[in-house]
Amino acid sequence: MGESASPAAVRRITAALESEPSVERVIHLRTMHLGPDELLVGAKIAVRHDQTAAGWPRRSTPPRRACGPRNPRPVIYLEPDLDRTPGL
Repeated sequence: MGESASPAAVRRITAALESEPSVERVIHLRTMHLGPDELLVGAKIAVRHDQTAAGWPRRSTPPRRACGPRNPRPVIYLEPDLDRTPGL
């Protein structure tokens, strides 16, 4: 408990989030094991500038699956934001 997900799991979760059409990129991602079969995922994600709240994806299946079979009950918190990184 208290440890972060493995680097491979973090890559899978990031790829799953970025596979969503409305997500431009993952700005930052944090993970923590809450128990032997529960993973907490918190991510700030950049959404397209033309994205509205009504158009936001409601699916959480891709990132949930990406957490892997060891973590069948991930708790996922997403914070949408506009990408304000200079030069991007």
